[in-house]
Amino acid sequence: MNDRRGFTLIELLVVIAIIGVLIALLLPAVQSAREAARRAQCSNNLKQIGLALHNYHDAWGRFPMGSVQVQTPSGAYRRPFLASLLPFLEQRNLFESYNYDLSFQVSANETTRASIVSVFSCPTDEQQRFVNNGGNVTDVKGNYGVNWGQNTYGDQILPSPFGLNYGATFAEIRDGTTNTLLMAELIQAPHPLGQPVDVIDRRGRIWSDQPSSHQISSRIGPNSRAADYGACWDRPDLRSPCIRNTGQGPQHYIGSRSFHPGGVHTLLGDGSVRFVKDSIDLIVWRALSSRAGGEVISGDQF
Repeated sequence: MNDRRGFTLIELLVVIAIIGVLIALLLPAVQSAREAARRAQCSNNLKQIGLALHNYHDAWGRFPMGSVQVQTPSGAYRRPFLASLLPFLEQRNLFESYNYDLSFQVSANETTRASIVSVFSCPTDEQQRFVNNGGNVTDVKGNYGVNWGQNTYGDQILPSPFGLNYGATFAEIRDGTTNTLLMAELIQAPHPLGQPVDVIDRRGRIWSDQPSSHQISSRIGPNSRAADYGACWDRPDLRSPCIRNTGQGPQHYIGSRSFHPGGVHTLLGDGSVRFVKDSIDLIVWRALSSRAGGEVISGDQF
């Protein structure tokens, strides 16, 4: 008698089904582990930036200005927040390549503007680069913005730690450094295909001092479905809704956003990093953004 060993078709299908179930169970666990690693790296980035901010304060007696805009006889002098921090982020080469006597947007600073500062890039997001008509990278984005307060770029209801030509001292943060936001996450909104390259989405532009660039507002909550307002493109599919206004008016504002499930990373005045949930009460979120509002906040509220 011919005794042949092998699988029947039914047995093969059962094995394939079991393997499929195991893969379906395994993939979410792998993705969850990867996101946990990315969140840890993102949190560490903010800790490094917080250390740089404190070292800057030790050296100069106050935090760096949210952005610098000074009128000179030869025109406006515009320097972004990031440029002030470069020596404290171990970015000596970029510091020396940047011309601090010129605006960030002139061609002399283009090489520096095209440089990625890795500590400003969250691994959960995709690095965005801007390319001009000649194919050259002219600008890059980042994922962490300075706290501009509770309202719009030009109308702060209560004072925040950063502003135009202003950086707070520890003494001026009267609400307490443990209850005051210094920075929070941003999404690097991409430039939509088919749109002109000279009309870019400013959100996350860490090399820019323009409104709705690297300044976050607590006017809307973390990962809010409400739209940002300013020089940006409407991308609700990427958690980046926008009501577009290309003007230079002071009413621009952008909220803190991330691709992390459930919330955003924030840097507090004491240098600690907290993951704030999307469900935080808007009143508490706004209170965290003021440096001297007199609000009473407990640690279990955020």
